[in-house]
Amino acid sequence: MGSRRQAEGEGARLPALSRRAVIAGTSAAVLPAPKLAASPVAAATISEGAKPYRRWLYVNAKIERLQTRWAKLETWLVREHSWFQLSLAEQQALPWARELRDIDGCLDVLFEQREALLETLPTHGSTTLEAVAAKLEVIERLVERDDHPEAHAMIAGARQDLVAWLHRRRQPTA
Repeated sequence: MGSRRQAEGEGARLPALSRRAVIAGTSAAVLPAPKLAASPVAAATISEGAKPYRRWLYVNAKIERLQTRWAKLETWLVREHSWFQLSLAEQQALPWARELRDIDGCLDVLFEQREALLETLPTHGSTTLEAVAAKLEVIERLVERDDHPEAHAMIAGARQDLVAWLHRRRQPTA
């Protein structure tokens, strides 16, 4: 079958993501957040005070990836199968409907995990600058850019400034 499925002779291709992959990805959400090299804060040594924020960010990133997958799949279904013109029974008959249900179930679990983690995050008392930067990264995700563009820009800028400062501080002097 290859890494992509082909739709009923139409030549359209759907990016494949198996049910097993969706479920396996969700089960990893209960594990501690790995150190993601893509994030400047994560690239630095993560202090104990930053770890709760990194866990929240890890779950939030999983949610964002699944939401993106959902959107791509739904867009493809609309374009290739007139998804919204189909009856519920016709939608359920398509093999990709199962993936949408699986993603929906995974998102429900992840939303609960993210909310539970948010309730446990300390609001004050950070003892390291890494913890402050991680806290700002969570706040940056919580404040909607479209709703509060000025506040979001200041939060993002403050976090970027802090991360840059921390990075410079860790650079060996030659």
